[in-house]
Amino acid sequence: MWDQHMKTLTKRKKNMEIAQTIDNALYQHYTIEQGKPVPNWRYIKDQDWWCEYLKNLGIDPRNP
Repeated sequence: MWDQHMKTLTKRKKNMEIAQTIDNALYQHYTIEQGKPVPNWRYIKDQDWWCEYLKNLGIDPRNP
């Protein structure tokens, strides 16, 4: 039982570390290198995030 709890905690910790690494890389790319805020799609988990992101960039999402 104890081993299962430790495995679960280890997986959670690893996932948190991966998420933090991704956040750091996005911040570096967008904020530091391009002078822009990190896009909302990183934080908003809805199905239409890509279309909204393209619209915010002034790109027609229906254009292939």
